[in-house]
Amino acid sequence: MLRIIVSIKQVPDADDLRVDPITNTLVREGVPAVVNPPDLHAIEEGVRLKERYGGKVTVITMGPPQGESALRDALAMGADEAYLITDRSMAGADTWATSYTISRAVQKLGGADLYLFGRRAVDGETEQVGPQTAKWLGIPVVGYVSEVREVKERSVVVVKSTESLEEVLEVPLPAVLTILETANRPRQPDINSLIRARTAKIPKLTREDIGAEPNKVGLAGSPTKVIKVQPPPKTRNPEIKYVGKDQDVIDWLVQKIRESLTEDSGQSLKYERPKPKAKTEREVWVYVDHVDGEPNPASWEIMGEGRRIADLMSTSLSAVVIGDRVDKVVGEAFQYGADKVYHARTKGYNLYDNDVFTQALSRLVKKYSPEAVLFPGSRNPRELASTTAIAVDTGLIADCTNFDVDEKGILHSTRPDFGGKEMSTIICPNHRPVMVTVRPGVFRPLPRTERKGEVIREEVEDLFTRFKVLETRKVERRNVLAEADVVVGVGRGIRDPENIKLAEELAEKLGGVVGVTKPLADSGWYPKDRQVGQTGVTIRPKLYIALGISGAVQHLVGMAGARKVIAINLDPEAQIFQNSDYGVVGDLFQVVPELLRRL
Repeated sequence: MLRIIVSIKQVPDADDLRVDPITNTLVREGVPAVVNPPDLHAIEEGVRLKERYGGKVTVITMGPPQGESALRDALAMGADEAYLITDRSMAGADTWATSYTISRAVQKLGGADLYLFGRRAVDGETEQVGPQTAKWLGIPVVGYVSEVREVKERSVVVVKSTESLEEVLEVPLPAVLTILETANRPRQPDINSLIRARTAKIPKLTREDIGAEPNKVGLAGSPTKVIKVQPPPKTRNPEIKYVGKDQDVIDWLVQKIRESLTEDSGQSLKYERPKPKAKTEREVWVYVDHVDGEPNPASWEIMGEGRRIADLMSTSLSAVVIGDRVDKVVGEAFQYGADKVYHARTKGYNLYDNDVFTQALSRLVKKYSPEAVLFPGSRNPRELASTTAIAVDTGLIADCTNFDVDEKGILHSTRPDFGGKEMSTIICPNHRPVMVTVRPGVFRPLPRTERKGEVIREEVEDLFTRFKVLETRKVERRNVLAEADVVVGVGRGIRDPENIKLAEELAEKLGGVVGVTKPLADSGWYPKDRQVGQTGVTIRPKLYIALGISGAVQHLVGMAGARKVIAINLDPEAQIFQNSDYGVVGDLFQVVPELLRRL
């Protein structure tokens, strides 16, 4: 009998979260809690596998007593039983402590053949608990599964999809899988299933029940600590014009568009070394992601920010490269700012393998003891960071967009939470190195220069892997939004999908592309890969023109890197105006056609 355990999370409904205009804090009271949306796909996959192979699906969640409601939703979808892991001592856990707790709970329940997790948690965009739970359990993890092809007696065959690669992998059971949202469409329970779920008994498990150590659970057991929560900072000073009130609004708008496209950005690309805030003896490391020797450009973005962090700490910046044939990657690391490169040579393994790369990176970390390790927020580096953090017993902070260093040399990492509605600053006070995943598209690489430095090569011996690669296919997923100099964004003010043609015409006129807000992408009005925002694409164009976009914080996070922002909206109170350089209060269906005539 196939035994499946699905781990889910209950999160506040981000659509109902609001910022208090007086206190500038997030209003949580009265906000309904829902099943973390990506976890619905994990539940669905578990139920489908049960229907296909027979067996039992158990759903668990860790949280307060009200977490029962999320478990009942899972039961209504077809899960057979549910357990609530709840204890006051577990409150405030980071992903290290959460994954430890989950690992203890599933062992208490007798284990399973497959452990399924959603790809990410929407409140913190972590993508860490699944891989970290696997590491605690000592079993393999395959992240970003787009298809479970076959479950055999002792193994499972899955398709793993990353930004540039699709792999068909066979791994032994038991195993952890994190399920992509594209893997399936969660079912809607019928009325009888809902009634059964409402009356089902849900046992509770406490810390003592699962045998968890007190110093490894909750806030007390978490290596990372949140030290500050605040609303997103205002970064622009808008100049606003009103159609019908101000003169020559369209001519002014044309002028601002042309100025934005011709403005020299050379000065902003020049690196200015900051004044050190502390003296740190250990190095700052940047993990350089690559696909068979071709560097991930996000690695060079993070190298630029790593350079600044290292200078704030008055220490050196080193790159870490893992693989067999990686001379090109090592050479480019110096050109993009590294003082030194650590090359962990994994003979016979050049493509990412979680077992092999975790072994290699863990050995480097334990031998050389860096202060911090920064990872690109791409899929494989996120998975690697998660498993390595458990292997070396340290904290991991996810999806960061801003960094600072205090007078003690402690790294302050800030990330958007709850769809960008608040910003949390997090530290790792007592564990080293602090590990951080960094959102791609937020930082710029340093100008490339011809330079060389010291290469420290470590031959990693006694490697083993539990992964059997059956097929590999490189995929071309060009991110036209991230590459564009001009993006014309479209929100619900466009009213009808047919009207997006107006935005496409403007984008074509300016040599740009169209992007959309989350509601439009979710509604199928435009391709999902054209969504701008925290859960979409982070963009850095010369010019972003927002048409009929209200300015949900989730969207603002994704467009914050634009050099200039122009907003056109009928509502003068729309939040988008406070996050723009120039704004026009007017009907976009009048403004844009006139703008097209004059450009």
